Amino acid sequence: MENLSKYGFREDFDWDTRFDLKTDVGDYVVSTVDLGLDHSFGDGPPLYYETMIFKKKDDEIDWGGEYQERYSTEEQAIIGHQKAIEYVKNHLMKEK
Repeated sequence: MENLSKYGFREDFDWDTRFDLKTDVGDYVVSTVDLGLDHSFGDGPPLYYETMIFKKKDDEIDWGGEYQERYSTEEQAIIGHQKAIEYVKNHLMKEK
């Protein structure tokens, strides 16, 4: 695997084995991934992980996203993924 750090990716980032969680919750998909790049844009600690919630419609996914949170560590991302699942169950699914 090519070292992607020369493109700005975190030194230990490996595209082939990156962290990736996806959970279907009713008509929604909760997705948490390792972006590999710092998405803090210089404001605060580095943010390498992201959780988004997408709505499914007619077996397609609306990639526009309903929700987005970013995290510095994989541990934070796992916790954030679970919080997003609860958000779908407690808010988005009840809005119908």
